[in-house]
Amino acid sequence: MTSRIARWTLAALVAAAILPAAAAAHATIVASTPGDTAVVKAAPPQVTLKWSESVDLGAHAVRLLDGSGKELPTPAPRHGPGGPATAVLTLPRGLGNGTYVVAWRVVSADSHPVSGAVSFSIGAPSAVLFSAGGTSSAAVRGIDAVGRGAAFVGLAITIGGSLVLLVLWPEGPASRRARRLLWGGIGALLAGSVAVLLLQGPYASGGALSGAFSPSLISFSLSTRFGHALVIRILLALVFAGLVARALQRGGAREPAIAVPAAACGLGLIATWTLTDHSRTGVQTWLGVPVASAHLLAMALWFGGLVLLLGCVLGRPHATLAPVVPRFSRLALACFAVLGASGLYLSWRQVGALGALPSTDFGKLLLLKAGIVLAIVGLAALSRRALRRGGDDLARLLRRSVAGEAFLGVAVLGVTATLVNTAPARVSYVDPVDTTVAGPAGARLQVKLSPAKAGRNVLDVYLLQRDGSLMVVPELTARLLPPDAGTGPLNAGLAAAEPGHYVADDLSVPFAGRWTLRLQIRTSEIDEDDVDVPVRIR
Repeated sequence: MTSRIARWTLAALVAAAILPAAAAAHATIVASTPGDTAVVKAAPPQVTLKWSESVDLGAHAVRLLDGSGKELPTPAPRHGPGGPATAVLTLPRGLGNGTYVVAWRVVSADSHPVSGAVSFSIGAPSAVLFSAGGTSSAAVRGIDAVGRGAAFVGLAITIGGSLVLLVLWPEGPASRRARRLLWGGIGALLAGSVAVLLLQGPYASGGALSGAFSPSLISFSLSTRFGHALVIRILLALVFAGLVARALQRGGAREPAIAVPAAACGLGLIATWTLTDHSRTGVQTWLGVPVASAHLLAMALWFGGLVLLLGCVLGRPHATLAPVVPRFSRLALACFAVLGASGLYLSWRQVGALGALPSTDFGKLLLLKAGIVLAIVGLAALSRRALRRGGDDLARLLRRSVAGEAFLGVAVLGVTATLVNTAPARVSYVDPVDTTVAGPAGARLQVKLSPAKAGRNVLDVYLLQRDGSLMVVPELTARLLPPDAGTGPLNAGLAAAEPGHYVADDLSVPFAGRWTLRLQIRTSEIDEDDVDVPVRIR
């Protein structure tokens, strides 16, 4: 029965890891010049796009379409003076009046493609019929997801499994089953990384599976940060495989000549993940990358070691539990301490506000993951108590508790796979503006702006007297002053909803930033007061 549980658990772990997940668009447009839907008098020489994070540009990452959807010839896009988070598309001369669409499909910081479009009009708007296009085939997306999952599981077995087999388990190198499992992990790491490298081109460009061996697409992949990381990952995995072979011949990896380079390879493999995901974007990147690396390393040591322990030690009725199980128990305790501390910091870094936890998909998944991890810690505590107590039924109790940890590990892995493909709460969560400031003649102004994000918003302004009743004034107007001095103010277009209550139900804010809402209140024929309210647009 225990062997069957071990086999099904291992199968479930792999299945959870390779289950394809839909990727959310993490890089979002925060500004464009000309602005989206802007009408200009003359054709601009170029279009500039700015995203919320760094993006990689292919030769056709940004395209110019006319109103009929026909693509117009342009030079390849390039990064602008704003760095890798920007793109500049030079426009052809002689563009006539009408509406044009700039469609884009770029590679986000986490290696996933994101796409969209903005439009502008010359002279006056015209009818538009276009397709932004660019979704990769289901085969490309599916195989890419399998490759990423296989590489992730392979990383855990490679690092955690090798530590258990070659360091913590004296009899480990003699176990044919353990050797096969470890080589399988290294093979999954290599095969998955090669598959992702070949598919990154068609995945990023929206191509078909046949483009996996296209020289131009492979060249594009190799020119990106993610492509560099994959090549380094493959090379490090090959070096690590050579060190494992040498260690197996010598019956362990305790010699410094093997242990030191193996540890360096392991840390390098971890870095190929954390230097190409959202750890290097957002706030405190200088701390986010090393903390995320420690988090991933602790996970790999615990998860990979648990897989080998369950499949090769606890899954065998007559396996010797000492000293490998007590040693792994101490290792797991240290891993969970690192996971807990680093997880708290990374959660704050990706969430930003407590209100985002119950209000965003990312926050809800994070709470679910925390609950499952607490359950795993509880089972691990039961295992440690059983080890201290000993007894004839020790092996049976350990098999049950470790199998339970593994099953919960499946859930953690599944939630984590969804988390990394979900927009961080710090990006998706918007805290609506709801503030009260002092107004003229002892009155108060209550300002509400929802959802307080780039795009369409609704603005409510209430004039309150000292007793809380609404106050009527001859006139109230509002303008939004942008954070960039190069952009003009926006007229809010307030209209009276009721005496003392003014509404702008179609206030379009073009980009995120710290804006200022300037309220101009005329209280008499000659008296007028200006009140500035800081407004943060996400």
